Amino acid sequence: MRLTQYSSFPVKTSSLLLLCSVASLCVHAPVYPSDGLSIEHTKVSNRLHDAAVHEKQKVWILFEDKGILLENALQTALEAHKSQMSPRTKDRRLRRAHRPFPDLTDLPVQPSYTDAVLELGGRLRAMSRWLNAISLEATPPVIAKIARLPFVRAIDPIDVYRRTSQRLDSSSYSSSHEAPPRRAPLNYGDSLTQIEQIQANFMHEAGFSGYGMIIGLLDTGFNLDHTALRKIDVLGQRDFVNDDNNPADEIGQDDAGEDDHGSIVLSILAANTPGTLIGVAYRASYLLAKTENVFENGQEFEHVIEEDWWIEGLEWAEEMGAEIIGSSLGYAKWYRFEDLDGKTSKLTIAANLAVEKGMSVIVAAGNLGDQPLGDFGLGGRITVPADGFDVLAIGAVDRHGRSIRISSRGPTFDGRIKPDLSALGLGVTGIDPGTRNRYTHTHSGTSASASLGAGVVALLSQAFPLATPRDIANALRSTASQSHAPDNAVGYGIIRCRAAYETLLEQFGETGTPETSKVKIRSTSLSTTLGGLKRGVLLQNYPNPFNAETWIPFRLMQPSRVTLCVYDLRGGLIHSIAMGELPIGDYSAKSGAAYWNGHNENNNPVSSGVYFCVMEASGETQTRKLIVVE
Repeated sequence: MRLTQYSSFPVKTSSLLLLCSVASLCVHAPVYPSDGLSIEHTKVSNRLHDAAVHEKQKVWILFEDKGILLENALQTALEAHKSQMSPRTKDRRLRRAHRPFPDLTDLPVQPSYTDAVLELGGRLRAMSRWLNAISLEATPPVIAKIARLPFVRAIDPIDVYRRTSQRLDSSSYSSSHEAPPRRAPLNYGDSLTQIEQIQANFMHEAGFSGYGMIIGLLDTGFNLDHTALRKIDVLGQRDFVNDDNNPADEIGQDDAGEDDHGSIVLSILAANTPGTLIGVAYRASYLLAKTENVFENGQEFEHVIEEDWWIEGLEWAEEMGAEIIGSSLGYAKWYRFEDLDGKTSKLTIAANLAVEKGMSVIVAAGNLGDQPLGDFGLGGRITVPADGFDVLAIGAVDRHGRSIRISSRGPTFDGRIKPDLSALGLGVTGIDPGTRNRYTHTHSGTSASASLGAGVVALLSQAFPLATPRDIANALRSTASQSHAPDNAVGYGIIRCRAAYETLLEQFGETGTPETSKVKIRSTSLSTTLGGLKRGVLLQNYPNPFNAETWIPFRLMQPSRVTLCVYDLRGGLIHSIAMGELPIGDYSAKSGAAYWNGHNENNNPVSSGVYFCVMEASGETQTRKLIVVE
């Protein structure tokens, strides 16, 4: 039997649900007049039906499956992919996602499917393993023929929007200017305000600088000629727009200034120029991906943020071992408010899946806050993929903590607070692009604030190597300046890195790299569901540390079958607690919380030490550290 998303083969991976959710986007049946080719099935989006016969369209071709016919063939393919995964990627998936093994989404698109599509015509633009799709440029008659292929599930247009400038002006000063008085162990210069507002200086003083973290940036390009960027640890570079390994502007290929925006973002994160500019994660390592074309022959390029390049960059960074993804890019023009549901945009689907693979994804909320709301487009609202469930969307505030006019607002269509957090987005210090040693404190927009947010996540990820992206997101949301009264202008408020650190310290009990990176959890209990609100929240057990007995509280956002499993540091299963089917509710009190008497499955008391409790509810998993003392 062919293994598709409808297969009965018991593969508990989110990939099957992902492909299902992508397929559900297209239930339309347009007809192309004058070419004699009517599309009789429901594979093609109705947003393509008005295209002229000879007008080339940019589309996503989504496939039914990966072309694997038998169960043993799937297992062989997964084992082969596992052997090719980088040690860094395996380690991150184990620590941050509790799933070190590849799944169906990691396997390549079936080559025979791609070949069959290209034989019908069109130009290949990009390929996505995670979406099981290729992007193509083709005329409507060719698209009509492609839709008839039995292994094609859906055809959707690629969504684009016109981007506006992220900077207010370009006033600058030389690196030799007199810095303000030293107010911290690091001499931040004019970057002190943006660092202190989010409490990143506390993390720096505690010894966390992003060292050992890999941050993948998806932006307009990167030029490393500025003195502030020359010593950054860059592990890899890729230009997905021009299909080469140089994301800087190239004569005859890019308009001048393409790489300005990405270079500014990188400087806010990674520069280390005492007295002038200290980045939030100045000792992290970086993967730089150009995924946007801003200008073409001196004119603003209308298709400035193409989904295929962004998704290619995301998958590349994950494969290279990135732990954090930062992106200031977003879509708006071809989306409606109802599309901001966390599961419609392909970028959002891919970003959600990246989180499931153990990467934190931090994006700009968007700079459309001063535009009027409308039925079409996302004027005034956040842009995708900021609507992702555990994607951290960052809004922009001024130095007094007030939301700035252009910062995009929430909520999502399904009622979630967005942006999630806020950071400085007016008068941010960074390099002056196009120069070798000049800086400016006039950068503005949510691109700047998202850079600060990505840096904070890197610092917390360094401090807590077992924290999942959801652990870090929850800690940041619950400790931000407006966590008691969130709104859709600044979200849960301005980032408070110190408070988030203290919350995670209480949860994990320690910082650094403990032996727990070797924990192996049963893969069959770790399926997660893409495209829904969080099903449950695992809270810290009490008492903790404990002797003899403890209660493990949790909350459910929807009816769920709940199971809790306790593991030792070697990944061995110690005890399982089946709570059964439970309704929505707060199970914090002893009468409702899970109870563990400190015994193993053989009813023998466990020795003192550190254990991990993994809760599975409706396919989602969360982890807490338990400490047993004699």
